[in-house]
Amino acid sequence: MARSSTIKDIAAKVGVSTATVSAVLGKNPAGTIRVSTATRERIKQAAKDLNYRPNSIARSLRSKRTNIIGLYTSHGYLNPHISFTAQIVGGLHKGCDENGQDLLLHSFHADRPVETVVSELVDGQIDGLILYTAADDPLAEKLKKTTLPVVAIVDAVEGLPSVVVDDADGMHQLANYLWTKGHRHVWFRMPAYELASATARLAAFKVEAERLGMQVEVSDRPHSHQQPTSGELEWLRQPRTQRATVAVCWNDLTAYHLVEYCRNVGIRVPEDIAITGFDGLPTGIPGHWDLTTIRAPWVDVVRASVPLLIQRVRGAEIPDITTIPVEFVQGLTA
Repeated sequence: MARSSTIKDIAAKVGVSTATVSAVLGKNPAGTIRVSTATRERIKQAAKDLNYRPNSIARSLRSKRTNIIGLYTSHGYLNPHISFTAQIVGGLHKGCDENGQDLLLHSFHADRPVETVVSELVDGQIDGLILYTAADDPLAEKLKKTTLPVVAIVDAVEGLPSVVVDDADGMHQLANYLWTKGHRHVWFRMPAYELASATARLAAFKVEAERLGMQVEVSDRPHSHQQPTSGELEWLRQPRTQRATVAVCWNDLTAYHLVEYCRNVGIRVPEDIAITGFDGLPTGIPGHWDLTTIRAPWVDVVRASVPLLIQRVRGAEIPDITTIPVEFVQGLTA
């Protein structure tokens, strides 16, 4: 393989010093070396003839910038077949394209020590990091103590600038809709693990439900979003008059699996139990129903995080919380 052309090759071809070539090709920002117009054009033509490409590593060392931002998530493998994941990755690609950045996806290994992950993230490969993780992730605490610019997305992380959707407004809209449909007893289904977004949705829903005079029952945390717990199954078998009339699920995926379960065991939706979600994303579940939900524009969330992170990289102050509006969607399940 032929070696790449260098500044020395250009200097030899034109008959000038390497310092002069460096000045013309953008490595003399202070303008300390004066070059005539004729010489400048000869250098540019020689660079083109020799197919010269600047060394990105050397350039980043000089500028202290790589124009690369990273994405790290502690939620495991970024499966593009999952609608939510596709929105996150697709939104970041759009945001990077709009802001002239490249995107580096960092691998997740559950058994890797937190200190090792932090060391890899701050090793200079990226200018800043988009972080999608739980609020209590030890990695987030470690990153707060570094100089690496970080912006959290989806779930707010205290102490880090975060871009989220308006969970409170979404749940207020949902509570008021359910009230108008005659629901007075609500079952709120949480995720299997602690998430800031789910906690915020529950808190906002309870505030509005209390104002309206609705009773809210919170289920035990399930082992997964796919299968109801034994307690939930027992609850679902009770007569409608003895339990909540609507299940408010913290996200769409949980709601769709509950819909499918109810259909499989002969529980009618919404006649026997109404079901709502939160996300408004398409699903790959065969034969799914149109879900009553809150549409969260996740692409807009992650797109907004990119210019904020760039501002952070440049040393500017950015808001602690950036909130993107949501929209109520009436479907067939409630």
